[in-house]
Amino acid sequence: MKQAQDVWPRVTHAFLTATTVVALTATASSMAFAQPATYVDSQKPGGTVKLYSAPDIHSVVMDAPTLPLLVQDASDHGFYPVKVDGKRYWVDGMAVKVVRDVQAARCSKSAGVQAAGTLGAATNRCQ
Repeated sequence: MKQAQDVWPRVTHAFLTATTVVALTATASSMAFAQPATYVDSQKPGGTVKLYSAPDIHSVVMDAPTLPLLVQDASDHGFYPVKVDGKRYWVDGMAVKVVRDVQAARCSKSAGVQAAGTLGAATNRCQ
């Protein structure tokens, strides 16, 4: 009976260690996937995008020389950070079209046509 009582803490410790390793591995693998690139472009074809020196509407510097612009980091107060000629500027998120570089689902069997009321309805998802 004494041996059975001595084994239980070891089993518990081994179980907790294994659970921790699995959780850390899952977290690390989910962080390994790169986020899709995000670009900002003018709302209308041939339009311009204003660049700001700070994330507020009172610091207009110039119009963007080229479009689309690659978003460099997370947005701040609705403004997206971009780099033009090596210098950091901000773009008003309400004045641009945000374009994300998203890939279609890759699967052997497509879900096919779905009704609009179907949860997660999309033609590029897998069954």
